[in-house]
Amino acid sequence: MKEYLVRDRLHDSLLEHLMLARGIEESGFADFLEPDYVAHSHDPFLLPGMGVAVERIISAIKNAEPICVWSDYDADGVPGGVMLAHFFRDIGLQVRHYIPHRHKEGYGLNKEGLKALAEQGIKLVITCDLGTTEVEHIAFANSLGIDVIVTDHHLEPPVLPDALAIINPKLSSSKYPFDGLCGAGVAWKLVQGVLLKYRPESFPEGKEKWYLDLVGIGTLSDMVPLVGENRMLAQFGLKVMRRGRRPGLAALLKLLRIQPRTLTEDDIGFMVSPRINAASRMDSPEAAARLLATENVEEAGELARELNKINDERKTLVASTVKEVNKRLLLGGLEGPVIVMGNPSWRPGILGLVANSLVEAHQKPAFLWGREGGELLRGSCRSDGIVNIVELMRAAGPVFEHFGGHAASGGFALHEEHAHELPAKLSAAYDSLKSVGAGVKKVTVDREMDLSELPHALKSLDRLAPFGIANEKPLFIFPNATIGAMRMFGKQQNHLDIVFQDDFNKVGGIAFFSTPDSFQKRPQEGERADVVGNIERDWKNQPRIRVVDIL
Repeated sequence: MKEYLVRDRLHDSLLEHLMLARGIEESGFADFLEPDYVAHSHDPFLLPGMGVAVERIISAIKNAEPICVWSDYDADGVPGGVMLAHFFRDIGLQVRHYIPHRHKEGYGLNKEGLKALAEQGIKLVITCDLGTTEVEHIAFANSLGIDVIVTDHHLEPPVLPDALAIINPKLSSSKYPFDGLCGAGVAWKLVQGVLLKYRPESFPEGKEKWYLDLVGIGTLSDMVPLVGENRMLAQFGLKVMRRGRRPGLAALLKLLRIQPRTLTEDDIGFMVSPRINAASRMDSPEAAARLLATENVEEAGELARELNKINDERKTLVASTVKEVNKRLLLGGLEGPVIVMGNPSWRPGILGLVANSLVEAHQKPAFLWGREGGELLRGSCRSDGIVNIVELMRAAGPVFEHFGGHAASGGFALHEEHAHELPAKLSAAYDSLKSVGAGVKKVTVDREMDLSELPHALKSLDRLAPFGIANEKPLFIFPNATIGAMRMFGKQQNHLDIVFQDDFNKVGGIAFFSTPDSFQKRPQEGERADVVGNIERDWKNQPRIRVVDIL
């Protein structure tokens, strides 16, 4: 159950009201709406380890050393790694881009890969989106005579690895004024740091800005706040992407029927990022990296089709796993406040997507586990929005080998002998954390709005975009709207198209993966209801309501 609280009107202008609601003072309106590239780019040398890292890289350039960029396999690490590799090649280095295979090698550095690099004569490895916790593997790299420069944004562990440099704004030693950068964003700061000390004549001032499309993909794909430097990187990243200069991205957008000039953060988050992630979830991340790196138009088209096929296979696997879970829930009942289920044959890489579906359907936290080699079971979990999922795992006691994540989503690993303990421990932990009255999730609505205001509102929302964490997409309530025609659509008839109207206006609405029974009030044609939703553009560039709830 959700309770919607409408925010008091803070300003007559919708744009100003929304910025004030986000804690932006009037003196900061201009900076927020039009972030300046120079003013919002903080000094990279305020990051720990930057000076040492830059000197080591310049030494590699002067000595013609081959180097390796070792990146994570997700939609932050892949574009960040491609960006770093591209930059280092552009300034004259011989570069190997190494991305571990999720199922065969697992996350982060590994000894076999490091051995192979040492045999190839590589003495410098630069990470992207990983490395802060890699104590054992970085010690192993050191024993092989490999220097490791870490660029990462994950939380500082109790013991840091003995790397040559750890560039991470979240370290306690950091003097950097913004700690919200994603992995690709931290890698970008290394690019800036190198260019401040070493800029070849063949690399003119400003050329590096063309890499911001890759930084933008990472920033818009990861769970980072879209304020400050991140907002600037996301905005400039979208501007570069809209120019259509990267053949692989252009080919993928064409395949997805997305116009580059109108590309939005939703297109990245819901269409591009899932396809990058699908490569590693289903098999090897190489296809995604090659797509972003290629300069060959024909190869770009082939890779776009390959990535789209992989994503279709991922969708099929997710759908079949959701079906299996729901069948087991139907047979075993839905007792308890937390859904906990596992199967050694399930692929952990897709379980977060399955958990999302379960939370939407059952309004309960979901914990799912599988196995992908090794002794440990690995899983993903999602919150119901009432209890912080990381706090829930912490309250469950020492059943997990390790866990982490954000308030809404996380991951975990445990030994198989503890799997049977999970349901009881998580249910008890949930009950202990859920405060009195917490069963009602309170949601703040930004403002009431009439249907007639939608066209004008779009202009304000365009200026406030891109949306994400810390700049959430505004939520509105449209009171006393008349329900018009409704229809289900999509290959599986699992999306709802619905028309809303008043005495003078008619507006389309859409609710993906929803039916009329998905809302607190079942809509009936001809009846009136309060509609809660976001405002967006449809494929004809007209305003429509993305329906969140009907009351």
